[in-house]
Amino acid sequence: MSSASNGRKNRPRSTGNIFQIGKPPHRDPQRRESTESTRKAQRAVADCRMIVQEFNTLVALYRELVISIGEITVDCPSLRAEMLKTRTKGCEMARAAHHSLSLISGPEDGEIHPEICRLFIQLQCCLEMYITEMLKSVCMLGSLQLHMKGKDPCGPPGVDSKTEDSDIPILEDTSSSPTDCSQLCWVLANDIENIEKDMREMKNLLSKLRETMPLPLKNQGRKSVPLIS
Repeated sequence: MSSASNGRKNRPRSTGNIFQIGKPPHRDPQRRESTESTRKAQRAVADCRMIVQEFNTLVALYRELVISIGEITVDCPSLRAEMLKTRTKGCEMARAAHHSLSLISGPEDGEIHPEICRLFIQLQCCLEMYITEMLKSVCMLGSLQLHMKGKDPCGPPGVDSKTEDSDIPILEDTSSSPTDCSQLCWVLANDIENIEKDMREMKNLLSKLRETMPLPLKNQGRKSVPLIS
């Protein structure tokens, strides 16, 4: 029996599959490379932002510690230890922030992203404040050192003969002998020397930061208030 008698018509056979899979769309390698480069740049900016924010937090913490110098007692080992820990971590984060920012800054006279400008300004302000707080701590520790050197070894412990009749409050002194006073003076002098060393390093870092700043920010800095030198 033929197919015509059954009411069916012969259909021409297709030479290929009716669900033909076409070739994948052509992707421009340059466009793909540009997209990947943009993602890397965004991640770098995000990482730099986190480092600058952490440095900002450490500067604020160090400021609170500096305010507490000599508040209750002349000698406070726990406070000095916490100041050293915070200052060391702060210097590490400042160096890391400067390095991270220098990698994403781009050409000096080229177009710069507003977020990168913001990070430059924030890091510069944090560094200036950090140096100021270290200078403040040197002055306050120096005053404590003078206070200990002015103690009369023959007088009763904890009393300064020069300020005995003064209205100035006398700091509580836990030292009980001239040897303790001399030891504390040496410790304070060592702390001051280490802080001054870190302060010089941060000043140099601040100078490097200004040198690597984009040109628009440099011009803006010259027109603004004088910066720390």
